[in-house]
Amino acid sequence: MLSSSHIRPIAVLLPLLAFMQGCSVNTYAEKITLDKTIMPTECAGWEKIDLKKRTSLFLMREDPRLIVEIDSHNLKGQNLGCWQ
Repeated sequence: MLSSSHIRPIAVLLPLLAFMQGCSVNTYAEKITLDKTIMPTECAGWEKIDLKKRTSLFLMREDPRLIVEIDSHNLKGQNLGCWQ
């Protein structure tokens, strides 16, 4: 048989244990949402190269192949939908 000296600690611990059990259930019952990670696209880091008229004229004289490369770069970006 339990004596009164044993019942008192049990009476104190029982509400404490019930409280702790309730807390642990509530902690795990919370809804967790994770932010969606944005994956890089084909356009990530792709920027249109705009040349001033003076620069275009200079490159036509000095390096016409570079003008073609820049034009194809801009056209590819437009076809991918990176810009209008």
